[in-house]
Amino acid sequence: MTAWVGLTGGIGSGKSQAAACFALLGVPVIDADAVSRILTQTPDSEALRRIRETFGDSVIDSAGCLNRAAMREYVFADEQARQRLEAILHPLIYREIERQKAACTAAPYGIIELPTLAEHPVFRRLVQRVLLVQCDEKTRVQRVMARNGLTEAAVRAIMQAQAGDEQRLALADDCLVNQGSPEDLSQAVQRQHRIYLQRWSL
Repeated sequence: MTAWVGLTGGIGSGKSQAAACFALLGVPVIDADAVSRILTQTPDSEALRRIRETFGDSVIDSAGCLNRAAMREYVFADEQARQRLEAILHPLIYREIERQKAACTAAPYGIIELPTLAEHPVFRRLVQRVLLVQCDEKTRVQRVMARNGLTEAAVRAIMQAQAGDEQRLALADDCLVNQGSPEDLSQAVQRQHRIYLQRWSL
């Protein structure tokens, strides 16, 4: 039976890069954000039907998919709207992740990338352990500014809306420090991979 590790961390910490490193080692990786995108980019899906019923046509684009920019702006300004959106999407995301987990039984362990695990601990039930990718705030801000073309103020506003480092640390069983180069991160992932293989290999 495959064990599952929840991979999490704040914006700019390097979660996706760490997940890619695990994938290169042959570890199955499920990306919760990718699941969400599929659910909201498939016209006439259950998720889109319920989003349209709740928020109207203004958040649906001409192809019948979710206009993610419009939806993001909507929920960023309205906490109740965000909660309504999460009430629609989270059970569907959870169900799809469970389906993907059930299809993967041969590997000793797998990774589920869960960016907002600290904000939504219900997803903790999907995994046996939590692996936190850590990085100092200044470096995270610089990375996101360079990657997304955002201002420092915009990046910090996103960070303010996320859980803090203490909340994430409280959930973590293991930590990866991502302060250095991509090669440093790759080596850290390889070390953690060996630890997980020792824990879960038959």
